[in-house]
Parts: sequence; structure tokens; C-alpha cells
Amino acid sequence: MKPIIVRSNHWIPGASWLLAVSLLLLVVMPSPAFAAEVDCLMCHENLAKGKVVHAAVQMGCTSCHTGIDATDVPHKKKNKIAKGLSSMPPELCYGCHEKKSFEGKKAVHPPVMGGLCTNCHNPHSSDIPKLLLSELPDLCYGCHDKQKFFGKALHAPVGIGLCTQCHAAHQSDHEKLLLKEPPDLCYDCHKKADFSRKNVHAPVAGGMCLSCHKPHGSDYFALLKREPVNVCFECHAGIRKKAHAIVGMLESGHPLGVPKKGKKPVEDPARPGKRFYCGSCHNPHTSDNPSLFRYEARRGMELCLNCHKK
Repeated sequence: MKPIIVRSNHWIPGASWLLAVSLLLLVVMPSPAFAAEVDCLMCHENLAKGKVVHAAVQMGCTSCHTGIDATDVPHKKKNKIAKGLSSMPPELCYGCHEKKSFEGKKAVHPPVMGGLCTNCHNPHSSDIPKLLLSELPDLCYGCHDKQKFFGKALHAPVGIGLCTQCHAAHQSDHEKLLLKEPPDLCYDCHKKADFSRKNVHAPVAGGMCLSCHKPHGSDYFALLKREPVNVCFECHAGIRKKAHAIVGMLESGHPLGVPKKGKKPVEDPARPGKRFYCGSCHNPHTSDNPSLFRYEARRGMELCLNCHKK
């Protein structure tokens, strides 16, 4: 091929054509990095179709897949790590995500501890915030037995799938990955003033909400662990041996036992629609009256007059 020679100020036609083509190529041809990225999405376009796209995808596939030769199809791997990743999760993820946010605290979620980030998160894109694989609580039920969270009564956050209203997703300084220790966690929804009157039930004062209540679901009202009277008798068993309203002076006391099969619980005469149980006379949490009386009274006989008129 003869060289193109330029003399004086005149362009040879072949030189003009060559220059024009060269300039055009410079304008329309993307940079090598951009070209490789476009090539990836031409085949793997579904990976970036979610409403939420991982920042790493936007940075370029080779920000994670450094062991892939994108110029060959099918791709040749340059290393022995799966998918041609530069390293395995979670170390790969810690290249961008701060490691201390996922380890070092008292309780660490098992998938996090095992480096199983992709058990919960899609590494490329998702239609769900935080790149989750599915919505809560269905995502959680992939590991946690769904039946253990249900019953005739459901805790409100459980009923609407707000697991992370009480639990941290990755790690926590509290058992069960709780965001706070009870009762402070409970007070985020339940008014503290309703549990802080003059006289406070010992479990409430000690923040032992779970000594009486189940946190997720229960077959008993108020999320109690057992039948109400049986919950009370776990601590107050000795009351059965005394002259008390629940046993009566002549062993014909108030009907607080477990309802017989097919029978409805006795209704509280002072609170229509409510069940009659120990809490009909005593507030189970706190009261300004002695003995946690639900109504204003200095002694038992005064309390009785709320139902048994003179």
C-alpha cells in the first residue's frame, strides 16, 4: 500500500476520506470500559431491570467480576472463584459496605455470620428496596417457621410483616437481634405512661414483658402465653390456698378457670365484651390503687361494689 503524501497546502482526496472516517470513529466508538459494559447488558439485560439497581452494577460489571474475560463469549475465567468474582462474599461486599456494620456485636444474624448475603439480597437489581429477594415477612419465612408466628391473636407488627420494627436485619447488641431491650422496645408503640403509675406489677417493673406475653402470635387473648388464670398462677399459685375472691370463703369463688370445650368465657360484668379473669379486678400492669386494683378502692370489699351493688 502506497503512503498518502501531502504536498504544499493541498489535501489528496484519499487523505480527506481517511481523516473523516477516523474522526467519525472517535465520536461514535465508546471507550473500552463502556463498550465492555454495553456488551454485558446486551446479553445480561435482565440483571439490571429491577426498580432498584445495585450501585456496583452501575459502576460496571468488572467492579465485582474481575476474573471474567468479557472479550470472549462464552467467557473465560481468569481465577477459580465462582462467577469470576474478585473474592467471595462477604469479603467482596466489604469492598464497599463497611465491615463493622455487619459483625462484632453480641448477636449476628446467621446468614450474615455465614457470609450468605445473597440469601436475602439480589446482587444486581430488585423491585424491592434494599435489593431484597422478596417482601417481608415472606423473605424471613424462608428460614423461620411461619407457623410459629401465628395464632388466634397476632402482634400488630407481625400481622403486617414489619419484622424489622423490632429486629435488626444484620446484627445487634441485644438478644434475638432486638433493636432495644424490653421494655424500651415495647414503649416505641405502647404508651409508657400506661405502665408507670404509682404501683407497678413486678414483671413490668423488671421489663419482663415476655414473662406473660408472646411477642409474635398466641392462641390466647392479649398475646398471653397460656390461659390467663394459668399465667397468673405461675407466680401467684399460693393464692388458691387463701380466702380470696377467686376461691371464695365457701369454695364457690369467681369463674376464672379455663372454659370448658365449646363454652364461651364468662363476661366481665363491669366491662361488657371483655373476658372475666384476674385482670377484671387487678390491672396486670400498673395502678394508682393498692394491690393493683383496677378501680378506685382501698380494700377488697370496696372493689367488689363495682359489680356487686349494695
